[in-house]
Amino acid sequence: MSTDQGAESPSTSDILPSSPLSSLNEDLEAEDTTSPAPIGESGHPLSLLEFAKQIVERNPANSSDIAAEHLQSKRKKSKKKKNKKDAVDICAGMTPAERKAFSFYEDIRVHYDRNNMEGDFKKYWFKRYDLFSQYDHGILMDRESWFSVTPEKIAMHIAERCRADTIIDAFCGSGGNAIQFAFTCERVIAIDIDPVKLHCAKHNAALYGVADRIEFILGDFMQLAPSLKADAVFLSPPWGGPSYINASVFDLETMIPMNGIHLYEAARAISPNIAYFVPRNTDPKQLALLAGQGNLCEVEQNYLQSHLKSLTAYYGELVDPALELNALEDGEETEDVEESAGSPLAAGSKRSIEEDEEEEDHKQQKTN
Repeated sequence: MSTDQGAESPSTSDILPSSPLSSLNEDLEAEDTTSPAPIGESGHPLSLLEFAKQIVERNPANSSDIAAEHLQSKRKKSKKKKNKKDAVDICAGMTPAERKAFSFYEDIRVHYDRNNMEGDFKKYWFKRYDLFSQYDHGILMDRESWFSVTPEKIAMHIAERCRADTIIDAFCGSGGNAIQFAFTCERVIAIDIDPVKLHCAKHNAALYGVADRIEFILGDFMQLAPSLKADAVFLSPPWGGPSYINASVFDLETMIPMNGIHLYEAARAISPNIAYFVPRNTDPKQLALLAGQGNLCEVEQNYLQSHLKSLTAYYGELVDPALELNALEDGEETEDVEESAGSPLAAGSKRSIEEDEEEEDHKQQKTN
């Protein structure tokens, strides 16, 4: 097929006379095609940015729309960040008498806002949602509870490990663990010797909708233990305040007020299924020895946001079956050594309790 080389090609305006390309084609034909780049008023070639600005100026309607969308998006982000920082004042709208009645119990402050926390104590305010995700709904905690309550995500994890018909929380404090046990166990017996903490625990359990599944008892666990019956026992005794971390090794026998060894023995008389929540600097060997000759102890490291927070030692049927099988297999290979050493079989595990979407969904399902 031959073509006429001498024939002149039709212009764009002839083909699409109403197209925007027509005016663009005329502008291009009018310009000197030999120019290396568009020239600005200064006589120098325009930069790519300056050339782009000229294009925007030729279409002001489009540029204003883009600017409006950008500004609106920026405002939304700014508003979202502001809302995240603002805490809800549960006492807003209360009279001074009502505010005092809510914030104090037996003349001890049990509800805090940012203005009530000063000095080094203020750092705990920024961790309030780690302790209770429902803090803004009116959570109550006395001063000691701010540094002794188990972080909620760790408490959730321990509750999953301690599923039972009836579980005893021997030192319930403000209710962090007892609340989570109520989601995984049929019945929870929550004990504390401090009436202020027990008041907080009852109130907080009601906020989470589980107060009807918890029996709160004011008393000393060591005195009550002989009369108690349960399928599992959770021990989280006082650690002696934040200063415990300054010790190179936390000693269960000397650093827990009621002697951590005797405490375990009292719990063991109730049930062999025990979870022992202790500081992260506790000697794992000391925890393993509590299991007794030939018995298994699982020492778990509890991490939150990549930081080691605590150890949880599991005994009896609370030990992970997979670890138990591995430990028994290892024990068969070193049977003579184990018998001569007189130490129990021990296993270790490391659990990371991070804020991921799966745990958030799980928490929402429990709350609902």
